[in-house]
Amino acid sequence: MPRAFPPRTMHESMRALACLFLLVFALPPALAQHGHPPHGNGMQRPMPPPERRMAWEERQRLREQVRSGQMTREEARERWRQQRGTEPGRFSPEQREQLRRDVTDANRDLEKR
Repeated sequence: MPRAFPPRTMHESMRALACLFLLVFALPPALAQHGHPPHGNGMQRPMPPPERRMAWEERQRLREQVRSGQMTREEARERWRQQRGTEPGRFSPEQREQLRRDVTDANRDLEKR
């Protein structure tokens, strides 16, 4: 394995010092810039309030049914989605899309005035 010898000229010394400066002082702030999460995609949704969460017992029951083979994972997901859709105050995907269209149309009408 070759040994690293110190630079022999003043120019090489200054170049080595500049590289060291760059590594020590300039690189860490560049890596710590906002918008680059340390892991994951950084787009996690916040947890819903307790009244909109499925109870632990219900989730556990679905897990056990999937493990035992009584239902597939996709069937469990569908049941979970149906349960969420029946909560008071929740819109179905179709209702949300209609609401988006209505808001867009209303905004378009306001811009014309």
